[in-house]
Amino acid sequence: MIIHAVEIKEFDFEEYGIYYNMLEDEHNVMHSQTDVFEDHMTCCPLIDTPAHLGYTTGQSAPYVLQSMEKHNHTMEALFCMSDPIIVCFAKSRGTLPPQAADVRAVILRKGDVIVLARNIWHDAGHGIGKPASYYYLASRGANPAKWENVEGESVNVTY
Repeated sequence: MIIHAVEIKEFDFEEYGIYYNMLEDEHNVMHSQTDVFEDHMTCCPLIDTPAHLGYTTGQSAPYVLQSMEKHNHTMEALFCMSDPIIVCFAKSRGTLPPQAADVRAVILRKGDVIVLARNIWHDAGHGIGKPASYYYLASRGANPAKWENVEGESVNVTY
């Protein structure tokens, strides 16, 4: 199966977590500006636990999605700082591994932030046509995240 990533602005992300457009959101983000800086801050805390800051460099897309992880102990926020990234995610079906039929893919651009709810399957972000780096915020668990192979058809992610 081929999955075409869509712009996060065009996707209803509510089932999977929270989406913030840090530059344009007038309801969930406070904006201020002076002669020397522009600032944008979420109105509420980003995740519901104390958190650790992470930095990931993902391979380039298009790619074949092999595996995903999920966390029951934390939400996870992913931040696109400059180069766009593609992120795949899928709802959880309890103890089953991620299912190919459930996989969705979005493109995050500069200023986009997604906060994945607990137990949402997700992969690492991938750059569009080249590797890309991004920051994430999550509470570190007692053990490293366990990655599970995606069951079902092969998932080819493109844009």
